[in-house]
Amino acid sequence: MTCVPLPSALPTRHNSKMFGLGMIALAAAMPVTAAHADALQTRIVATARATPTVRHAFRRTLAFERTGAPRKTYVEQFDPSRAPAERWSLISIDGRAPTPKEIAKSRKANHGPIPSYAELAAWFGSPATRSEVGGGVLYRFARLPAGTFKIGSHDASADTQVEALVNTSGAVPFVERVRMTSNKSFSVMLVASLRSITVDQRYRLLGDGIVVPSDATSALTGAMMGKAGTMQTSTSYSEYRAIR
Repeated sequence: MTCVPLPSALPTRHNSKMFGLGMIALAAAMPVTAAHADALQTRIVATARATPTVRHAFRRTLAFERTGAPRKTYVEQFDPSRAPAERWSLISIDGRAPTPKEIAKSRKANHGPIPSYAELAAWFGSPATRSEVGGGVLYRFARLPAGTFKIGSHDASADTQVEALVNTSGAVPFVERVRMTSNKSFSVMLVASLRSITVDQRYRLLGDGIVVPSDATSALTGAMMGKAGTMQTSTSYSEYRAIR
C-alpha cells in the first residue's frame, strides 16, 4: 500500500493525528482491466495508465481544519527537474514564509506519491453502472476493488461508493470529477472511530493533452476518546509547467 493525498488531498505529514487516526491510502496496484468494463472505461484506464507523473512542475495549496484546532494553509512547489529528495519545497504557511526549522522538517517529510491522474487506473475498470448525462457519461461504482482504499490498517474499499463523470465533449475523453463516499463506521487504534468519509476530486486537461489534478476536497467525521469531531481539507493545483 502507498499513502496518498486522496486521490491527492491529505498530505501524510499533516493528517497523521486527525482524531488520532492513521493515514488514508490508495493501493499502488496493477490497473483493473476486467472483461465487464465497457469500451470507454477501457480507454480511460489505458490513458490513465500511460499518464506521466513527473512531466510537470506545479504548485499545491492545502488548507485543512479540524475540530478544536485553527485552520492551517500550506503552499508547496513540486519540481521534477530537481533531485528526488528536493522535488517538494515548502513555500508558505498561513501566508508567511516558513522558518528554517519548518523547511527542514518539510524536506524530511513523507510527501507520498506524486498526485496524478494515473491513480484512476487502479480501479476505473471495475464493475459500474453507466448513464448518459449532458456532455458526458456518469459511472457509479458500488464498491472499490479490495485493497484500493485504506484508512490506517482498515480497508474501506468494499464500503466505498464512487461516482465518476467522464467528459466526452472533446476529442479526448477524460474523468473530470470523482466523488467517493463511505458511511460505514469503523474503529481505528481502539480509541478512535470514523463515521463517514467524503472525497471530491476534479481533473482538467492541459494544452499538451495530459490530464492533471485540478482541486480536491475531503470531509471526515468521527470521534476520538468519545468526543465527536470533523476534519475538512481542500487542495488546489496550479501553475503547471512542462519539464519533461
